[in-house]
Amino acid sequence: MADPISVQVEPPRTELRRVLGVWDAAALMVGVMIGSGIFATPPLVAGYVPSAAGILGIWALGGLAALCGALCFAELTAMFPMTGGSYAFLREAFGRFPSFAYGWSALLITYPASIAAVSVVFTAYLANVVPIADSTRPWIAALLCLVLTGLNIIGVRLGATILRLMTGAKIVALGLVAIAGIIAARHISLPSAPAGGAATPAWSLAALALAFTSIVWTYEGWTDGPTIAGETRRPERDVPKALLMGTLAVTVIYLLANVAYLLVLGLDGLRKTDRAAVAIAQATFGNRGGAFVTLLVLVSTLGSILAMIIAASRVFFAMGRDRLFFAWVGNVHSRFHTPAAALMGVGLISAVYAVVGTFEGIIRYFVFVSGLFSLLIIGSVFLHRRRRPNAPRPVRIPLYPLPPILFLVVEVTLLTQLLRENAGPSLIGLGIVLASVPVYLIWERARSRT
Repeated sequence: MADPISVQVEPPRTELRRVLGVWDAAALMVGVMIGSGIFATPPLVAGYVPSAAGILGIWALGGLAALCGALCFAELTAMFPMTGGSYAFLREAFGRFPSFAYGWSALLITYPASIAAVSVVFTAYLANVVPIADSTRPWIAALLCLVLTGLNIIGVRLGATILRLMTGAKIVALGLVAIAGIIAARHISLPSAPAGGAATPAWSLAALALAFTSIVWTYEGWTDGPTIAGETRRPERDVPKALLMGTLAVTVIYLLANVAYLLVLGLDGLRKTDRAAVAIAQATFGNRGGAFVTLLVLVSTLGSILAMIIAASRVFFAMGRDRLFFAWVGNVHSRFHTPAAALMGVGLISAVYAVVGTFEGIIRYFVFVSGLFSLLIIGSVFLHRRRRPNAPRPVRIPLYPLPPILFLVVEVTLLTQLLRENAGPSLIGLGIVLASVPVYLIWERARSRT
């Protein structure tokens, strides 16, 4: 007979209020997904893929993989509607150590490093509006991390409201730029490719894997919606809806943006620019279009940073509650009713990364380490189906088992190629995760003595 689901009820000291709804969860995950990636990644992908059809195809594949993962997360969230998201799913499926290892890597690599990376992109675009010395940009990025953290500490409703406004604004603005570019493309003459230009990349599995790595990072964020399930009024319904709506919406927007890039700039032009959205806006609307997109990137990156800070703090909060981190990290501020200590920790570590980190390296560590845990979490769907066949599942994966199988095949292929082509960054990320083993043993021994 299957074991009952061990859904944990948060004790009174963790008085996170259930004040959020489906649009808050959707804004969180879309806010993370649409950050700086869609503005910086398309030229990188075009440099690896030799044809326009191939570029659109690999972006569509990225959206399909994200949708398959979101379907799995929807079922898991409906079964385990609690704070922490991926952390909680690992704990319920595999126990304390895998969830500790996830939290360890999230603390050292994924969340703070990603927050810092997007903060660096924000300061780079801000420098187009106001003069900023190169030497001061990392410090401005670090200050931004701290200011947005403080905003989240003041109140969850305040942070959620601002996030919804930012997310809605950037969806409308990015969609407008993409559609306007597609409509206006027929009136724009593509510049002829200069003689002796860069050679067209050849088809290869290694190149496609590198392109897909960047695309996975650009789609990353659908995993963050469940982190606030403990503060959602109807988590078993609202969060799954947010996962599906958000992933589908972002996939459509990304495909439209890439169609616009290709129609306005051409394949060769897309490979040569590092500001694709600005380029198509200028071609369509003139200089005012470039200024508009610069503002769009600033709002987009701000919203992404804000969303990631919210999501990260809930993981550390859940770890503190489970005594897999310092217990005080699991406390709630008596006045603001937010996980203030967890938020402060996220902000401080992110600020350090902003000062000393590098953007490209952060992406490589993040994708590989995140992929390892994604394999475990999506794989846990099969585990729960076998262990608990009769357990309540308010949301069930359609066409099961095809979505989790497709996601796992894509993820295993990606991670294998990353190890072959970028072994250094991948092994560094793996080494940091493995370093959690002795830390966990020491932590648990110390905890058992108290």
